[in-house]
Amino acid sequence: MGKKSRRRRGASGPRLSAAQLVQPGEQAAALAPAVAPQAPKASARAFRDLREEYPYVVADLKRIAIIAAVMLVLLLGLAFLLV
Repeated sequence: MGKKSRRRRGASGPRLSAAQLVQPGEQAAALAPAVAPQAPKASARAFRDLREEYPYVVADLKRIAIIAAVMLVLLLGLAFLLV
């Protein structure tokens, strides 16, 4: 009797959703005119895309910084009062 395999039969590669199968720029190339103006640098474009995709991150980071500063002040105040 042969060994049991954990690999499923017929599975040829990872399963991807329809959104994951779209290549970056595939839709943009189809929608872009034949003569496109000069594109911005890739790093600037990536930064802008991240800013549009994660607008809540900056607010969360500010909130975390404020909480950390308040906790540091409380710890320093307690250190001076209790010593």
